[in-house]
Amino acid sequence: MRAPLSIGLTMVAAVACLAAAPRSARAEEETLVRVLAEQANVHTGPGFAYRVVYVATRDEVLAVVERATRAHWFKVRLPDGTSGWVLGDQVFPMDLNTTEAHRGPSIWRRIADAVFSPSPLLEGRFGLSFSAGLIGGDSAFIFRPAFLFEPHLSLEAFFGETVGNQVDVLYYGAGPNIFIFPRSPVTPFLSAAAGGASGRPKADQFTIRHTNYAVVNVGGGLLIALKKRIILRSDVRHYTIFDPNHTQRIQEYTGALSIVF
Repeated sequence: MRAPLSIGLTMVAAVACLAAAPRSARAEEETLVRVLAEQANVHTGPGFAYRVVYVATRDEVLAVVERATRAHWFKVRLPDGTSGWVLGDQVFPMDLNTTEAHRGPSIWRRIADAVFSPSPLLEGRFGLSFSAGLIGGDSAFIFRPAFLFEPHLSLEAFFGETVGNQVDVLYYGAGPNIFIFPRSPVTPFLSAAAGGASGRPKADQFTIRHTNYAVVNVGGGLLIALKKRIILRSDVRHYTIFDPNHTQRIQEYTGALSIVF
């Protein structure tokens, strides 16, 4: 029993050392600044003539990447992983020897900060998603523009097409999305929509007629905000396609790249 216990203690000690090492390295190597002004514009370059890409608020803490050689500007790392320049008069260098800075965030917090960016739903008003996957077993491509009323609620339209062996189907419609945790970078959502579908037979399918259907779908998915303003999305939905003489039930499984602005 002593040998396994000894091995276990050794492994725990090794993991503890690895977890502690990044904290001291961060404290020694990374400089932080705290925003003093009510709002501080972050520019694409060290000067007011450069475009503003971010507005930092009072007491926000940013990591310094480098300092301008001529003027009093700091290049700082932004929450989404990009960088920009802030005027030195609007920020104050922090003392990393304080208890809070020395302790540093947990390793899981650092991993999350390195991978995810803040949720785009908090500030965005419009969204665009470009989805690809399967609907009813056929290859599907769907475009989804959306308007965000609130961070947890959007109205989204959709139109796209599936490509089948005998029939290509054009889908269109609109409906709401409800985001469960809009402040989280990983946000599950529920969705419902209504619209129509238009089936167009292939040129060599002479016995199949062009047909229009009503469509209702319900489901949900996941929105993931990554660094560098990359937003991934997945959808799983159940479709009911019907007319007075026909009813069909199929599923959608798609992934997407999204933009929120």
